[in-house]
Amino acid sequence: MPAKHTTVDGFRAALEPDDRARFEGMRALLLELEPRLTETIKWNAPSFDLDGRDRLTFNVMNRQRELQLLLHLGASRAETRGGAPIVDDPAGLVRWLSDIRGVLGVPDAAALAERRRDYADLITRWIAVP
Repeated sequence: MPAKHTTVDGFRAALEPDDRARFEGMRALLLELEPRLTETIKWNAPSFDLDGRDRLTFNVMNRQRELQLLLHLGASRAETRGGAPIVDDPAGLVRWLSDIRGVLGVPDAAALAERRRDYADLITRWIAVP
């Protein structure tokens, strides 16, 4: 991946084919679930906000070198590391880093289709956090 992305298309083009397919599947789901999401480049990756509040950011620059979707509430809201997540995750999809920040591995198309309801439920509830 290049050091700096300025567009979503640039980010997408830099992905390996498998990651690109995963990105496109998850991105389509996000925009389907909440068409009012605004997509921009923040933190060198596509990031989504709702009504000016950060909600989700893609990440490939991690130790695992995997495509991830970060669930977060931006940098201005205080977080409690080790605190209970503010959104229930009964399907166990998220690795929670704090009460307001978690990491969701982006699945391939087959896994996303198989567990679509779980992903959609979690993401819908996350986006709705005040």
